Amino acid sequence: MSVVEGAGRRPGVRTTKAGLQSGVPSRAGPVQPDASGQPAPSTLAVDSPFGWAAALYRSIVDTSPDAITVTTIEGKIILCNQQAATLHGLQRVDEMIARSAWEFVAGEDIERASRDFLRILTEGSIRDVEYSLLRADGRRVPVELSASAIIDKEGKPRALISVVRDVTERRTAQEALRRSEEHFRHLIENAPDLITVIEPSGEIRYQSPSVRRTLGYMPDELVGTSIWQIIHPDDLREVGDAIARGLLEVQSSESGLPHKLLVFRARHRDGRWRYMEGSGKVLMEDGRAYGLINSRDITDRIEAERALEASERRKAAILKTALDAIITIDYESKILEFNPAAEAMFGHAAAEAIGKSLDDLIVPPSLQAKHRPGMERYMTTSEGPVLRKRIELTGMRADGSEFPVEIAIVPIEMAGATIFTGHVRDLTERKRAEEELQRAREELESRVEQRWGVEGAYGLTFRELTVLHLASSGRADKEIAATLGISPQTVNKHVQRILHKMGASSRTEAVVRAIKEGVVG
Repeated sequence: MSVVEGAGRRPGVRTTKAGLQSGVPSRAGPVQPDASGQPAPSTLAVDSPFGWAAALYRSIVDTSPDAITVTTIEGKIILCNQQAATLHGLQRVDEMIARSAWEFVAGEDIERASRDFLRILTEGSIRDVEYSLLRADGRRVPVELSASAIIDKEGKPRALISVVRDVTERRTAQEALRRSEEHFRHLIENAPDLITVIEPSGEIRYQSPSVRRTLGYMPDELVGTSIWQIIHPDDLREVGDAIARGLLEVQSSESGLPHKLLVFRARHRDGRWRYMEGSGKVLMEDGRAYGLINSRDITDRIEAERALEASERRKAAILKTALDAIITIDYESKILEFNPAAEAMFGHAAAEAIGKSLDDLIVPPSLQAKHRPGMERYMTTSEGPVLRKRIELTGMRADGSEFPVEIAIVPIEMAGATIFTGHVRDLTERKRAEEELQRAREELESRVEQRWGVEGAYGLTFRELTVLHLASSGRADKEIAATLGISPQTVNKHVQRILHKMGASSRTEAVVRAIKEGVVG
């Protein structure tokens, strides 16, 4: 029995204030609106085809949060609730009555709505169809509609009843969820780290695209396989223990907290082993635990650390076994390194020297005034007269004694700062050997002169005559030293003796006199 057919058997049904107001006039006359604008209650005609349907409808529609509307087959609105009027942008129900429902369908949805209308006539109903509702004020509202045909006793559709729900909030939530999912999908797909989802058994449920860049696999190659196939055999136990701990803790208060970083090796598609650093969580989904692992390739870091360790070991060995003192200072002249040879040379322990000022520790007071301005000049201009050269200076031991040294200083840029490393060699023994050699030469020359009865004018020795001869040819002390195989300091000593013996006040006077007197040719 149809709703309308049943309506013909329920005579005398009347409307109430709490019920739906009908826009269809009864036999008693047209419905008159009350002071609020709502149609006044009226008695539906006994033989009205919609009497019983309206009575049933009125019992539920006023409390429904959805808009409920009854239209003719042509689309003319004959019944509706206040929620429908509000949704359509109207204040009162009577403003809806007698209007065409097609007025409120957005233009782009007319064709689809027409097809759905035919489905209602042929199939009897449609459910949860989404449209854009065009309100009276021109604003569009996304809605979800379910509708069915009201059938008369002959089985013919006589009207349509529609339930319309505003889905703006749901659409907004869905759009926010879509954007959020899209955002996180982009993050996951473009993240440099690997994101892996595994079953408790180790089966891979999901693998992020970054695995191709890191391990050479396509994500689909790994999904469905076991994670244990790509973990290094020596790391299986540690990784397995970490996963097991997570599964045991899933019911505890610490469930879901990330575990400490774990370093393990994973096999690259080409067979190489890559070092990975990972952290994971055990999460629950529909009562089932699964693992979420975030890992990254740290092979380059591991290799760099190992290279640094090897370099540090080599440096330590060099510093320990070097014969020269190796001292490193910062731009403030504070000592950073002081090797064992430096300890032996200067008499200071490394623990005592490191952190101290080089000036106060090993630079004699007579040279400190030159050292400090030199450092400041280099820091300002990046130029230094003593840098990257081997020069002879004077050092100072812990007991205050001074001794000759040869030093080569190299500036090194490190982490945005400049440090200076100096290689220092003690010249005390070499100087002593040079002096002994010089004395031996002079003694030998003196014996030769005595044996042959040779003695130059002014009592000059053979070596002094040689120096005077070279000086007369315009050679400087360094050139004379290189010619005779002696040091410039020794040459200077010979020159001083020559001036003394000749009673000359200068080198020029001695050379001019020697040439005039034929002492030198």
